[in-house]
Amino acid sequence: MPITLNEQVKILVELQKIDAEIYQLRKELSEYPALLKEIQAAFEKKKVNFKAAEDELKVLQLKQKEKEMELQTKEEKVKKLQGQLYQLKTNKEYSVMDLEIKGLKADNSLLEEEILKLLDAVDQAKAKAAKEKELVAAEEKKLKEEDEVLKKKVSQMNAEVTVLEEKRKSYTPNIDPKLYYQYEKILKGREGIAIVPVKNNSCSGCFMELTSQTVNEVQMQEKLIFCESCARILYWFP
Repeated sequence: MPITLNEQVKILVELQKIDAEIYQLRKELSEYPALLKEIQAAFEKKKVNFKAAEDELKVLQLKQKEKEMELQTKEEKVKKLQGQLYQLKTNKEYSVMDLEIKGLKADNSLLEEEILKLLDAVDQAKAKAAKEKELVAAEEKKLKEEDEVLKKKVSQMNAEVTVLEEKRKSYTPNIDPKLYYQYEKILKGREGIAIVPVKNNSCSGCFMELTSQTVNEVQMQEKLIFCESCARILYWFP
């Protein structure tokens, strides 16, 4: 005995409950890659910050080393000149060399000040690099934990979708192929909601107010009635 339209609509209503769940699960599943990407981006940013801190430290250490070598060279030159100072024969030669030695010593004093400032800067850079390293480690740990959680959720949700898809198979054989085709088409185009009840004389899918004639036709249940605004199938909700 053929199933009446009214009975088929009831089946569609039950099928819709399953499909709404499937749609929601798939929607959440589609969002997970973006969530993981956000966490990965945060991790990469921390890595970039750590690399920048390390690079800054290396530059300062290199500058410190250069200044120390420059100071050492000039100190050796001072010693050499001081050793030659008392071997000079004229006062003029002595005065010229003495002036040069004083100039070198003045330069050395400035270099020592620069080195002290660089030592402070290096210490600060080391502390910054150490902190950035800790942040990278923490972010990496968070990434692994979140990745694990998301993978478990994805696995669980995929399993739920499989169960629901299997469940919906028991409904589809009792629906007229043409009606099922219409239902599926609307389902894909309307965010997983293809059939909705009339509530307060309005379509509960798009909330558009329906005409009295449309409401009466839905109540009569003699033919399929579609919402003129969102094209969803309408049914009467007692």
